Amino acid sequence: MQNLEIYEFNLSSPEFEQDAFYIQVFQHSMVPQIIVDKDLAVFAANHKMFECLQMKPHDIIGKCFGDAFSCCKKDSSAESCIKSKNGSKCPILKLTRNILFNGCSSACTETSYAWSSGKNNRTKWFQIGGVKIYSSDTAYALLSFVDITMQKHQENILKKKLTLDQPTGLMNKQSLISEIKKLANRNYAKCYTLCMIDFDDFKSINDQCGHLTGDKVLKVFADIVRKNIRKCDQVGRFGGEEFIFIFIDSDPHQSLQILQRIYGELYKYFKQDIPIPVTFSAGFVFVDTTETTPSFADLLLDVDRLLYQAKNRGKGRALSAAGEFLFSTSEYQNANEN
Repeated sequence: MQNLEIYEFNLSSPEFEQDAFYIQVFQHSMVPQIIVDKDLAVFAANHKMFECLQMKPHDIIGKCFGDAFSCCKKDSSAESCIKSKNGSKCPILKLTRNILFNGCSSACTETSYAWSSGKNNRTKWFQIGGVKIYSSDTAYALLSFVDITMQKHQENILKKKLTLDQPTGLMNKQSLISEIKKLANRNYAKCYTLCMIDFDDFKSINDQCGHLTGDKVLKVFADIVRKNIRKCDQVGRFGGEEFIFIFIDSDPHQSLQILQRIYGELYKYFKQDIPIPVTFSAGFVFVDTTETTPSFADLLLDVDRLLYQAKNRGKGRALSAAGEFLFSTSEYQNANEN
C-alpha cells in the first residue's frame, strides 16, 4: 500500500486490484474517513473528509493530520504538528496513538477542530471513532469523523438555560453559588464586592397588587440590572426576592454607584403604577484578595448578616463594614416631574 495519487488510491496498481471494490467503498463513503500509518502520517483520505472540512482535494500523503488539514493550533515554527507545543495534547493524535501503539483495537473521542480556510478560521465538533486495520502485516488506524457541531450548539444552549433563573433570565442559585465558590477558591480577581439585596415590602406588593405584578417587578428589575452592570459583573437570583451581585475589581463605592442607578430607575418605573414604593435593601462585603481570602460560607454569612441589619434599620439602605448608605430617589422623582 504505497502507490497513491494525491488523496486517493491508485487503482491501476496490481497491489490493489483485488481490493478495488473496498477502495471504492472507502472513497465514496458518506462518512469522512482517513487512514493513518505508524508514523502518525495521513496515508489516505476519502472525498467526504475534504468536503466536511470545506477543502478542495490536495496532497496530504505523509503529513500529520494538523499539517494536512491546516490546524489553527499548529506551531508555525515546528516541523510538523506532532512536534509542536500542542502536539502531545491533540485528541486526534492521542486517539491514533492509542489505536496503533497502546493495544486498543478500537477507540473513540469527542473533540473540536479549528482549521484555516482561506482568510477565515472555522471550527467544528467531531465524534471520532477509530479501528486498527492491517495490510500486508502493517498496522494502520482507520478514523471516522461524525460532525456533531449542531448537537454541541444545542447542548450549549441547553446548558446556558440550565444556569438561568427562568422568570428573570439572571443566573439561578446553583450557578450563582458556583461563581461565588470560584471567587473564594481561586485568586483570579484582585478585589471584588459581593452584594446581597432583598426587596422591601415585596409581600405587600404581591398581596395588594397581585402576584403578576410581583413577577413584573422582578422582570423589570432584571432588565434594568442588565443595562447597568458591567460585562465583568454577575448577578443571580438567590431565592424569592433576594439577589446577589458580584462586582469584579470593584470597591463598595463603585458598586454602590451602580446599585444606586438600578434603584432609582426601578423606583421611577413603578412610581405611577404601584401604590407601594418599589425599593430594596442591601448588604455589601468587600474583599481584597491580597489581604484576605474568606471562605464561601463566611462570604454568604457576612453579606446576609449585613443585609438584614440594613433591613432592620429601615428600608432603601445598604450596609457594609465601612458604614451605611441611603439610596436616593429624589433625582428620579424630579426628573419624572419635569
